[in-house]
Amino acid sequence: MPGYGIAVREIERIVVGKWGDPARCEDGIVLTPHFAAVIDGATDVTGSVHDGMTAGRFAMLAVANAIEDLAPHTDALAAIDALSRALAAHLSDDMDPGSRPTASATIYSRARRELWQVGDVGFWYAGLSQVPARKLVDVINMQMRLAMVTAALLGGASPLEIMREDPGRRVCDPLVRAQGLLANTEDARVGDLAFGALNGTPVPAALVHSVIVPRDVAEVVIASDGYPALLPSLEQAEAHLARLLSLDPLCIHELAGTKALAANAVSFDDRAYLRLAV
Repeated sequence: MPGYGIAVREIERIVVGKWGDPARCEDGIVLTPHFAAVIDGATDVTGSVHDGMTAGRFAMLAVANAIEDLAPHTDALAAIDALSRALAAHLSDDMDPGSRPTASATIYSRARRELWQVGDVGFWYAGLSQVPARKLVDVINMQMRLAMVTAALLGGASPLEIMREDPGRRVCDPLVRAQGLLANTEDARVGDLAFGALNGTPVPAALVHSVIVPRDVAEVVIASDGYPALLPSLEQAEAHLARLLSLDPLCIHELAGTKALAANAVSFDDRAYLRLAV
């Protein structure tokens, strides 16, 4: 069994909600003597509330609490199973898959010197930048949104009007509401549309990504997809994001995605960045 290795030390971190309100932020960071993680709660377009919180924040906090309870030498599959069961304990068994509180996470294990990834939280270290490929359902939504926003601009809508009420986001809503049915499934009919998620249901082993961090690596960065690129310092990551937000506030070019920078928001998404000495 692997040894503990050196203690994990935080170099820098930040968590910023897209609305500038920490209570509404669905991203989070966990740092314990044995694990470090960035968790990204998924925005629920249905507007459902759990214990007075959005579904994404509820899922993020439930997963964060469960990480703090993991045994030091837990392996990747056992850890992800424990997180799924911990979230499931807060949810009814007959909950509609499309409305289940959901989160993504990347976790660093000190004992195993491994990074475990479920969903779209990325990581970086010298020699490897592991930004998960956009899940296919997000690519489909993004393309629908870009077409609708482009058509709106050609039809005379102003960028400010789109930032206030994104017509492309409305087009995506039906698939966003239904995509929970594609999470954690091994049904052959789903094919490449399947994706891994922490939503209280078992995550298939094929949808859990695990990487051993080489012994000569001294630093690891874990960051949510609120950052368009994984960069080795927080200053670089923030400067890169600020530059792209100024160039593409509608998020149809450099920041092409499923939602624009809203008129009263500080970014297009919540963001969390954690840089570790390992």
